[in-house]
This record gives sequence, C-alpha cells and structure tokens, in this order.
Amino acid sequence: MAHYELRELPVDGGTLRVGVWGRRGPVVAASHGLTATHICWQALADQLGDEVRLIAPDHRGRGGSNGIVGPFGMPAHANDMAAALQHMKIERADLLLGHSMGGFVAAVAAAQDPARYRKVLLIDGGLPSIDKLPTNVTIEQLVAAVVGPSLTRLDMRFASVQAYRDFWRKHPAFGDAWSPYIERYADYDLVGSAPELRSGVNKEAILRDVETQLRGDLMPEALEALTQPVHFLKAQRGILNADPLYADSAIEHWAQRIPRFSHRTIKDVNHFTIVLSEPGARALSHEILDLLH
Repeated sequence: MAHYELRELPVDGGTLRVGVWGRRGPVVAASHGLTATHICWQALADQLGDEVRLIAPDHRGRGGSNGIVGPFGMPAHANDMAAALQHMKIERADLLLGHSMGGFVAAVAAAQDPARYRKVLLIDGGLPSIDKLPTNVTIEQLVAAVVGPSLTRLDMRFASVQAYRDFWRKHPAFGDAWSPYIERYADYDLVGSAPELRSGVNKEAILRDVETQLRGDLMPEALEALTQPVHFLKAQRGILNADPLYADSAIEHWAQRIPRFSHRTIKDVNHFTIVLSEPGARALSHEILDLLH
C-alpha cells in the first residue's frame, strides 16, 4: 500500500481536509465525484505506489471538509485544489484528474490556472451532457434522476455501519465488485452515532455544485479555454451499471471543441468501479503513467 497521510488547511468558509498518498515522484492532483470523498482514490493510490504523489481533497461539504459553510460550486473547489498544492509547496502538478463531477472541477481549475497543471485527465465526467437546466424540473429532481441512490442516502438514517454497507451493496453498480476498497469508502462517509448514522455529505453543497455546472456558460467556456492536453476516459457502463453515462456522439462533440483532446473507453467497468475497484484502478494507473511520461 502507498504511504498515506491527512493534511488540513484553512480555506474560505472553513477547514479543508486533504489526503496525500506516495512519497516522491510526479504530482497528481485528484478531484472526486459529486457525493464522494477523497477515499475513492485509495485503490488508484495503491496501484501507483510511493513513486507518485497523489493529492486529493475532500471537497467542501464532504468528508472531513463537510464543516465548510460555503461558498460552493466549481470555482470554489478549483480554488481549494490550488490551495492544497500551495500548502504542500507544489508549484505545478504533472497531472490534474477528476472523476464525474470532479472532471468539471478539473476543467475549471485548469482553465483558470493553466500554469499550475501540465495535463488534464477527465474520468467519465467533466463534459456537459445537457446544454442548460430544463425549466420544468428542479436541481434536486435532476440530480435524483441521474444519480439515484447516491442522493437518496443523504436523507436516510442507518442503525449501524453494517446497515449502511448493506445499502451500498444493493446498488446496481457494485454487486460482485464489492471489496475492502468500497467498504472503506462507505465507512468514511458516515457520521453520527448508531442508530442514527448518516452520510456526512452536505446536501445543499451538492445542489449548489450541480447548479454551477449547468447555469450560464461556465463549463463550455472553461473546456474551450483549456490549453493543456486533455484525455477523456469513458466507463463502458453507467451509474446504474447499464447504459454508459456518455454517448460516443457527445464525446465526439466535445472533441471538436476542446483544442488538444483525446479519448478512449475502459471496458468492463461502470461509472463507479472505474475508480473504486482494483481492475478499474489498474486500468487508470496505466493511463496515468502513460500521461506522466
């Protein structure tokens, strides 16, 4: 296993927790998904080992950063990523990667601070799939339609740690893929005491984050402004282990709009297991090591 430690630093609105793996070598900054935490990167960190430094915050409103009162949104997360690197006296990351919502964070961070990130890797996220928020649905309805159980759990209470694990084990994305990595990811999310355990994710942060992805021209402008090489990895299956999150036509659409863009599909993984499973993390590590050379 890679060396692991936690850092905490003051940011606008509270205290940011940052996970750091590895002891030396190239620097990879990592941004997690909508209701995730930095623990989602443990499997990848173990694949990369101590020869790559992997730096990943709990985004504000999640995990050890859930006490941050705001502001929320992609620019705030991008500023936190820069603050984490500054805290560690790192002037430039060799690679900035983001999974799901983290891809949107990565795009904004790289666009607003291009000298800080040499390359960008978007993992089944970061490319808008709709042009704007539909007028007949709320943000919460839209998020619920897309992520389902990941949002539902934020309003639930659990009698025990095992009950929470059982909730996740029923998720279509996991099934036979359940592992100690997924179990640790689930356990880290819990706060409170039995029988009133709950997810530590701030629901308001989730809704505000999605709103910034969809309102205005923030994301299209950020993506089109990227000067770094951008590589996109598509998971063969989607959030519920069925149809992929991104159609090939959507990826090709953005390939025409992002100046230095390449892409490929990772087979036999879904939107979650591309990062949370050992096979997914192994495939990611190969892609990352290629990008670092």
